[in-house]
Amino acid sequence: MSNRVNPQRYQRPLNDVDILSIFTSNLYPTILRFKRTEYQQDKLTIDFINKGLINQYGVNTDKLFIDFGRFSNQNERISYIMGRDSVRGTLKNDIDEMRMEFSRVNNLAVGQNTGSDIWSYFNQGIDERRVLLPEKTVKYQRNSYVNNYRNILILVTDGYIEAGIYNKGVDLSQKSINQFRNAFLASREQDMQLFLEKHKQFQIKPVNNEYLSNLEILVMELYDRSLSSGGAATKHPTDMEIIKLLWTNWLQQSKVKRFELHPYASSKDEAEKIVLHFLGIPKV
Repeated sequence: MSNRVNPQRYQRPLNDVDILSIFTSNLYPTILRFKRTEYQQDKLTIDFINKGLINQYGVNTDKLFIDFGRFSNQNERISYIMGRDSVRGTLKNDIDEMRMEFSRVNNLAVGQNTGSDIWSYFNQGIDERRVLLPEKTVKYQRNSYVNNYRNILILVTDGYIEAGIYNKGVDLSQKSINQFRNAFLASREQDMQLFLEKHKQFQIKPVNNEYLSNLEILVMELYDRSLSSGGAATKHPTDMEIIKLLWTNWLQQSKVKRFELHPYASSKDEAEKIVLHFLGIPKV
């Protein structure tokens, strides 16, 4: 919920509510029926990088959390998903409430926003409540049983890390991007990757968090401030090239299990393809 949600500053074809709707509209049957096993423990939650915003916006976090593992048996879970009369709540109702609450919060954030401290979130916010670690195989008689999990984070960000902490290796501000570009051009090096390896002062400090090695991260909606209003490059290398380079180095050094970086989508169809492709799910 940084200043990137302000449409006057960042003109994007889609807003964050659109991104959520793309995911929830594909939740059933596209996602939930893909390679399903019994007793799935899927959880869907909208998290906040800056926890202080929860009180500031009066967020009802219960409405931003859907837990498919809360049911005592598979029949109850199926009835909830299918919206049968035998259950009090339904998946459709919970999705509608999630969308409405997130839309309300997003509208508030347009006029009341702060920088997002993504580095600190990766360092402390990704924990046992967000990521499940691999479990040991359980053997019973001649059979072996194991719970398999995929921990997936869809991170919607412009790529600039500007949360008030600068020059400590935990930011990626416009100033630091400009400094990298100027130093690279002055060096007359031809390869930005090699230049970054030689000049580690430009690298984002790796995060030491064991949970990242079990987390897949899809970064969406990266924004390039160096482009003109018409979309033409005004500088080379562009901000986007530098952002992707520094983020890739950072996430690799932080030992993230798997990740992809994408600029903002030009349509809902494009964003949907990005999400489903990352999940490894064909469109139904």
